[in-house]
Amino acid sequence: MIKFFRKIRHNLISEGKTANYLKYAIGEIVLVVIGILIALQINNWNQNNSNKKLEMQYYSSMKSQLNEDLSKLNGEIYYNQDLLNKFSYAKNLLIQKDKSKIDTLAKITLSMVNYADFRQKSNVFQTLVNSGEIKYINNKKILEHFQSLEENYNYINRIEESNLTVIIFQVVPEIKEVVRIDPLKVENVETLFSYQFQNGLELLIHLVNEKRDAYLHAKNEIETTIELIDQELALNNGR
Repeated sequence: MIKFFRKIRHNLISEGKTANYLKYAIGEIVLVVIGILIALQINNWNQNNSNKKLEMQYYSSMKSQLNEDLSKLNGEIYYNQDLLNKFSYAKNLLIQKDKSKIDTLAKITLSMVNYADFRQKSNVFQTLVNSGEIKYINNKKILEHFQSLEENYNYINRIEESNLTVIIFQVVPEIKEVVRIDPLKVENVETLFSYQFQNGLELLIHLVNEKRDAYLHAKNEIETTIELIDQELALNNGR
């Protein structure tokens, strides 16, 4: 092809057709520019296509992590609610000074050392941020929900740390004063019905309630984010 164009130029020059040669030269330049533009367009298309495939892979990884988080979170929501029900029931018994259910109170008192503890197994979002690969995620709403979810997870962890601190430094000493563990029996009834013990139980109820709200907020964020990711995946599959 190059030899062909060269031969044409040579013939035009040798025949003295300068005007025709200039037209031809301009035409050749235009063809070269068009060829370069087409090549760049194809290269850009290939790169965009590659980036889009990578973005879909990251969405799939995000969704997989979110489903794992949701499964674990649902378990913690159930367990946390079970503790809340027990503590609220015990609170009513203590307020009413109902000593007919001492054995039940002993069991609930022992369960005051338990608490829900949500921990995410992986963090695809943070990995993408640290690696710089987050630039391939084009859906800003998904990014916003992931950022909000990260903040919610950190908040949950702070509540759980507070919960553990209360258990170690306040609940456990009180339980040791009230309940014999084996065999399980209330040894100090007066302390069990004291306002000090009720205050400790009230603090746990407050933390469990706060954790429930944070769990439910995180669950809503997860479900919303999964829905947005599904829309992106469906849109890409439809192309």
